[in-house]
Amino acid sequence: MNHAKRVIPMSDTSVSIKPEDIQPTVLPDVFIQSDIVRKLNTLSLLRYNQLPNVTLYRDQVIEYVALWMEPLSICVEQPVITPSMINNYVKVGLVPAPVKKQYGREQIARLIAICIFKQVLPIAAVQALFNIQRLSYDAPTAFDYVVDQLEASIRSAFSVEQTPVPDTAHQVTRESLLVRSAVSSFVSKAYLMGYLKFNGFNS
Repeated sequence: MNHAKRVIPMSDTSVSIKPEDIQPTVLPDVFIQSDIVRKLNTLSLLRYNQLPNVTLYRDQVIEYVALWMEPLSICVEQPVITPSMINNYVKVGLVPAPVKKQYGREQIARLIAICIFKQVLPIAAVQALFNIQRLSYDAPTAFDYVVDQLEASIRSAFSVEQTPVPDTAHQVTRESLLVRSAVSSFVSKAYLMGYLKFNGFNS
């Protein structure tokens, strides 16, 4: 018995794939040199002590957090934050409840951190990360570390050289490594989404 495999001929009408069909429309180096990336490489995000030192109502908080996140808008899902999101974060204990419907500096910092981490982590994982981090760091130290690592990671990823990102933690701990990993994941997604959008992709 002949067990030779039967060869099915290709259709004469099939379209052959050319090299240009699988090449990106815009090469990464062109993206790296774009105005979008130049803005990212020069961004200077506010640290904890620069956040509002007065309490804000929810609508004011939404406006402020959206403004803080605006330089990262190319690489974050929209809307960044909504009233229902804040209500849910308070409900699950991610953010302390407002006092007389007003939110303070620590609550604003937490909301900003949530907006960053939720791009790459489910909310339950963000909550676990906060719980671990809270054991070792106060709110200002934790927030500033996130921002320091975010800026450094962006400058590394969105550059031709892609130099290693220095760890700005005074002492490297399990908590700092977890936060650093989450920030790196955010920046990797930011690079990919930024590059795709630069090529004309819209989610």
